Amino acid sequence: MIAGLVSLVIGLVAMSVGWNHWRYRKQETINVLEAAMLRSAGEEPLPLTRLDWFLKYLQAGLGFVLGPFFILAGVAIILSELEML
Repeated sequence: MIAGLVSLVIGLVAMSVGWNHWRYRKQETINVLEAAMLRSAGEEPLPLTRLDWFLKYLQAGLGFVLGPFFILAGVAIILSELEML
């Protein structure tokens, strides 16, 4: 039962990550930690490279593919555990 719930949570997190990366795919975004480090150093972030753009699309795609997989696996595990009871 716990493995099913963990898989369900992982799937939901992967879907939300995929959604956020897809939503902001055309904007140059940086994470909070990098922004804090740059602010303390008084620097500006570097422009994104082609690899950065590719990885942004890749993370969105993987979130949309792996999210439903883990959700379905979690539901299957939970249902099989409930069937045993």
